[in-house]
Amino acid sequence: MVSWQYRVFSHFIKWLPLKFTVQLLFFRRFKRWPNLEKPVTLNEKLNWRKLYEHEPIFTIAADKLASKEFIAAICPSITVPKTLWQGTDFSSLPDSTLPERFVIKANHGSRMNLFFDKTNRPNFIKLEKNRKSWFQHDQFSTLGEWGYKNIIKRVFVEEFLDFGGKNPDDYKFFVFHGKVHFIQLDTGRFEGHHRNIYTPDWQDTGIAYAHDRVVPSPPKPELLDVMVAAAEQIGEYFSFVRVDLYQLNGQVYFGELTLYPGAGYEVFPTEAIDTLFGQPWNINKRASKKYE
Repeated sequence: MVSWQYRVFSHFIKWLPLKFTVQLLFFRRFKRWPNLEKPVTLNEKLNWRKLYEHEPIFTIAADKLASKEFIAAICPSITVPKTLWQGTDFSSLPDSTLPERFVIKANHGSRMNLFFDKTNRPNFIKLEKNRKSWFQHDQFSTLGEWGYKNIIKRVFVEEFLDFGGKNPDDYKFFVFHGKVHFIQLDTGRFEGHHRNIYTPDWQDTGIAYAHDRVVPSPPKPELLDVMVAAAEQIGEYFSFVRVDLYQLNGQVYFGELTLYPGAGYEVFPTEAIDTLFGQPWNINKRASKKYE
C-alpha cells in the first residue's frame, strides 16, 4: 500500500519545476547540490538523465509488460516469465482458470506485487483497493523518472517461478554502452538480505553498500557467461541500463530493466565509489542500436 505520507509528498512535489525537484531530492539525500551540467558520479548522471535523456525506448524499458515483449524480441536466449492475464482493473480477472501459484503486479513501478497460492486466493474488493493505491503511484511526478511518464497503467498476472521455496539470487548487471562493468548480487532479499559487487569475470570488489556482503564470497554462477552476454546484447540499446536476471534449472530468466537505480539517490560508501560506478558512462554517447 502507498502510505499517506507518500501521497502528501507526491501532491506537493509534482507542482515544482522538475529541475528543482531533482536538485532538492539530491540535496536532501546527500547534503550537497548535484552537478547536472557536468555530472561525474553515477547518481549525478542518473539525475542528469531525468532532465536531458528522453529516449522512446525508456517507456518500453520502464513498463514491466512492454519490457518483456522487448526482451523476447531482441534476446531469445533469455526466458521471459509468462503473462497469464492483463487489464486496467480486476473486473475480468479469470480466477477460476488461474494456476495454483501466481503473482499479480502493476506494470508502472516497483514493489507492487501480490503472491497467491492455494491457501491464499484473490479477493476482488482487496485487489481493487490495491490497484487504486498502485495507480496513484507516479514515479515521474515524484522522482522525475521520465521513463515512467507515458506508461499506460495496467495490472497483470504473471507465472510464479519456483526456486524451491528459497529467495532467488538476483543478478543485476550494470551495462554501459553495451558492456557489463559491474555485477550486483542480492541474496536473501526478504530475510537476511546481503549484497556483493563483482567485476564481469566474477572478482569480488569488496564494495558493500545498503547491505552487508556475504563472506566468503558466493561461487561464480553456472550461467554467468550466458547472463553477461545477454545483458550486453540488451545494453546495446541504451547508453546505460541495469539488467536484472535470474538463473533457474539451467535457464536464464528475465527480471526487469532499471533505468534509474535507486532513483539516482543510492548511498554508496564513499563519493569515490559513486564516481567509480559513473565513470564508464559517457553521457554524450548515444546507444549503438535503435529499437524499431
